[in-house]
Amino acid sequence: MRLLLLVPLLAAAVAACGGDAARTSAPAESASFEATLREARGQEVRWWLFGGDERVNEYVDERVAPAAQRLGVELRRVPVADTADAVQRVVAQRRAGKESGGAVDLIWINGENFAAGKRAGLWLDEWLAGLPNARYLDMEDPTITHDFQVPIDGQEAPWTRAVFVYAHGSARVPEPPRTFDALLEWARAHPGRFTYPAPPDFTGSAFVRQVVQAKGEDAGFAYLRRLKPLMYREGEVLPKSEAELNELFANGQVDFAMSYDASFVQSAVRRGQFPRSARPFRLERGALTNVSFVTIPADAAHRAGAQVVANLLLDPELQAAKADPQVLGHPTVLDLGRLPAAAQERFAGVASSPYLLEHFGELRPELPADDVPRLERRWEREILR
Repeated sequence: MRLLLLVPLLAAAVAACGGDAARTSAPAESASFEATLREARGQEVRWWLFGGDERVNEYVDERVAPAAQRLGVELRRVPVADTADAVQRVVAQRRAGKESGGAVDLIWINGENFAAGKRAGLWLDEWLAGLPNARYLDMEDPTITHDFQVPIDGQEAPWTRAVFVYAHGSARVPEPPRTFDALLEWARAHPGRFTYPAPPDFTGSAFVRQVVQAKGEDAGFAYLRRLKPLMYREGEVLPKSEAELNELFANGQVDFAMSYDASFVQSAVRRGQFPRSARPFRLERGALTNVSFVTIPADAAHRAGAQVVANLLLDPELQAAKADPQVLGHPTVLDLGRLPAAAQERFAGVASSPYLLEHFGELRPELPADDVPRLERRWEREILR
């Protein structure tokens, strides 16, 4: 999944509509959540989100949608191949002068598009604090209050945590490298057995960012240059996507895979793609992490319903289900210490799995959103050529 940036269109939207001045705050009649619930009854919330992960689709359809229906809200998934499709729809409505009744009620947004949309004044303002379940968030955690280091300012709500993890085949590589330096030495000893997707693929870009974060930008790119000739097909042909890398790993052509989905090993083993000997691991002292957020366009037709759904996404019971390896195995965004004892017990009862990491080390926040396209361009100049 490639998450494209819509800077030119967003810039045009700013120019046409006055930028931040065009941003709309939550309506006064929804100041209390009880009023929001009353307003939301009978609304159909159209949640635009990446549709390529069947497990996420099932979680939304089988867990979140029924919970919303019990509150009188119909939740309809609008699957997209790219978050940019949803943002482009919002931009088109803004450029047409539409200030209400928009077709996009809720978006599973990525950091780059959130930052650009925030500059353009596309998002509903200051609504996170009004969600009752927001009290379970640690608002001193920068991964909760910032999206790729951009302050969310109440314009997003977190709903799941992504952690960048790696996979190795334990039958072939019983003990994988644990640092980037060790990975380079391993690649020298086993040429052609490692690769990563070519940026701007999201997974490949994340690998480059983790190298840069661990070593610094210039040293990181020097490392990538040294690594390239040791890679699969001497680094001249790289996978175009995480899916292509997974196929190489599944077919035994390379010894490692990687993903920003902490449960990707379990998912691939469950569907028979990866061998049962596949195991997750992390590189360096801690894993690269970011939190996935949802945002509400300022012109959304069903803003109250969207807030109800966003609050449900933070519900402890639904968060515990999402963390269950049998459902998704995605880490929670909630601060467990803030939960009532009964809710904490739900998380304590979540089973462990050999295909999920129990500890991610010192979680490393993402680089600033504006750095991402610049690093990708540098990679194309210095590594791809």
